[in-house]
Amino acid sequence: MSYSRVLEWIFRLVLAGVFLVAGYEKARDPIQFLLDIRSFHLLPDPYAGLLALGLPWLELFCAAGVVLKRLYVGSLAILSASLAGFIVVIAWSWHRGLDISCGCFGKTDLELGYLQHLVLNATLLGMGLWLLWREFRSGREIKPA
Repeated sequence: MSYSRVLEWIFRLVLAGVFLVAGYEKARDPIQFLLDIRSFHLLPDPYAGLLALGLPWLELFCAAGVVLKRLYVGSLAILSASLAGFIVVIAWSWHRGLDISCGCFGKTDLELGYLQHLVLNATLLGMGLWLLWREFRSGREIKPA
């Protein structure tokens, strides 16, 4: 097995694993996740509630797609776009001086500061973008469903 295939396998497992855990923890307690979303002061209700109910399931679905390589490119694109959005929201909150609970992993959230959250999300985004780049570079035809 080549180095790039091993790296692809590791990146897929890490990216999917993080989103499986994060999605599961948020889906388990949507009320807590709603409170975390509200701490950012970016979305009014009912949009914050819709995000709290929908995002965890989207994360779980896309993580499964990455692991099983079903709807793979779409799953990678959604997770990468989500990570880019998370980076923007966390950086914006840091800039505004908000004391937020990220809500990334529900009640078991890591006690990370802004910089650590940004580095974690940027690392995961790099993995997702590399996987997308590798998929498009391979020249495989992407067929519509």
